[in-house]
Amino acid sequence: MSSFKRNILYYQSRLSIFISKNRKKNLNSYLLIFTIVLLFLILNSFNSILDTSNVNEIISKSSYYTSWNSNSETPNTNNNNDKKIAQQDIIEEFDDSNLEEDSRINYLKNIFKTLESVRPTIKLEKLNKGGSTLDDSKSILLTENYLDDAIIFPSDFTKSLRKSHESFIQNIPKLDQSLLKFEGNGVGMIGGGENGESTWSALIATRMFRKMGGTLPVEVILPRYGDYNRDKEICDKYLPQSDAKCIILSERLGLKEGKEEDLFIKEFDVSSNLIKSLGLVLTSFENILLLESDTLLLKPIDDNIFKMEPFNSKGLILWPDFWKRKTSPHFYKITSKDGKISNKIIRDGIVELPEKRQFTSAKAASIFKLHDREGTIGDVANDSGELMINKKTHWNTIMLSLYYNLYGYGYYYPLLTQREGESGEKETFAAAATVLKLPYYQVKHEVLANGFWYDNAYRGVGMMEFDPVVDFFAYDSYVDKFGENNPNKLRELDLKRYLQESSDRSSALFFRVNFPRLLPIDLIKDKFVVKENGDRIKLFGDYKFINENLELIIWRIMNDYICHYEINCSYMKKFPDLKSSANRKQFCDSEMKQHLAWLTGEN
Repeated sequence: MSSFKRNILYYQSRLSIFISKNRKKNLNSYLLIFTIVLLFLILNSFNSILDTSNVNEIISKSSYYTSWNSNSETPNTNNNNDKKIAQQDIIEEFDDSNLEEDSRINYLKNIFKTLESVRPTIKLEKLNKGGSTLDDSKSILLTENYLDDAIIFPSDFTKSLRKSHESFIQNIPKLDQSLLKFEGNGVGMIGGGENGESTWSALIATRMFRKMGGTLPVEVILPRYGDYNRDKEICDKYLPQSDAKCIILSERLGLKEGKEEDLFIKEFDVSSNLIKSLGLVLTSFENILLLESDTLLLKPIDDNIFKMEPFNSKGLILWPDFWKRKTSPHFYKITSKDGKISNKIIRDGIVELPEKRQFTSAKAASIFKLHDREGTIGDVANDSGELMINKKTHWNTIMLSLYYNLYGYGYYYPLLTQREGESGEKETFAAAATVLKLPYYQVKHEVLANGFWYDNAYRGVGMMEFDPVVDFFAYDSYVDKFGENNPNKLRELDLKRYLQESSDRSSALFFRVNFPRLLPIDLIKDKFVVKENGDRIKLFGDYKFINENLELIIWRIMNDYICHYEINCSYMKKFPDLKSSANRKQFCDSEMKQHLAWLTGEN
């Protein structure tokens, strides 16, 4: 038998095996591939008269090989050796794993093609303010009529968004878990950022996560190749010591470093507001706890948090911010099927009313809070620091949040926040779940501030967020206690009192230190922890929910990396005066060491 026939039979058998393993996938694609291989073999038999570059040209014309920006390089085939290498490369392209990777990348491409196809036609460049003022006064009743007069949205703008929204809902990309291959439980932390500050913070937060008893695997999400290149030492050396690793979104999107990545970032206006939604799509876990890099764990956490209520039944958990929701009524008119808002009252703030206490009012628009009404997002705004989600259950939620964030500034953010230039990213997950009528749980215990007093003034530095499992069962016991016997006590104020009456009803889980962030050199050089007069500041105050040595533990960890390991990372490059070992040692001995000694009580 000729070698040509043997090759034909070999690839025919390979194709049959591959098809049998992948019957649910597109058969036409595989037949096309087999045809291309057949063409290659025919051409190979006429090597003396047809150069291999022609084969590459044929293959490059196949849509299967179209890259993000349709640019592919042709191998150099100037001599027989290069020709053989090029031919071997082509054969290897048809390996099962490469086929699967190309399918995954094409799947992701199609998500963005769908997003691009529904781009709204009108963008708001400036907000036209109405008569309502949106300060944070608790005395203002945030009714539909009041919120409707905060920002005046033009009718052509709302019509454009409604058309875009309807189109995306009808064509929302379906989940193909066989391509994305996520499984298990884990933590995602957002890295990158200006000067690599978020990557540095993620390193500290990961070390603290392990120190406080967190056992879940951790992935630090870096938006671009450059974020990894600047902080290879953190990714390749220090994070693995804490059973953590970096993932690069550009790499998982199948983008090549350089022009292709830049083109994608520019074309889709990828900003920090898209990173969470993209990160959820591309991380390795099915159930994920997504944290900002400035969020610290306060007590042990493991797989059980994903197996217990409320996550078990809801699949999405959000944590509250300090503020009341000020979302425009137009958001609901744009996103609802009939363009209307229900007049049914189903909540009293954070308390869900039992069905027998729910009611409908013709005056709902003028005398009841908009966000106590059916079909609206909960009355309390969400914090951006923490989120738990089941990607399989809430895939459509993730897709819709990706849409809201891609078309955020000038489109959905003004509707969600009614503030000029403010990001509404943290509200997009609750908004998406509400629009899709999917369940979620917002922790009932209010967020608490933590900080310090200096010169008779209080300075908040962080936010305390609470354990959703403890919170859920405390809320459940509250409803059981008053739901039947005294339903009139099912009110927001009564629930807050109930949660505070016993320490068993609340347990702090996270401490988000974001104002200022844990950037030790900045804190010292900017005279934040060491004042001009020599006074030193302890950032954390109230110890009801945190270990009184927490701040000391954090400073010791930061001191380890900067002074003992002499870490080389982009955050350190922010300070060229500390580039030399001698200068760094002097800073460590004179500044870091003294502050540590003061925190331990030695001075």
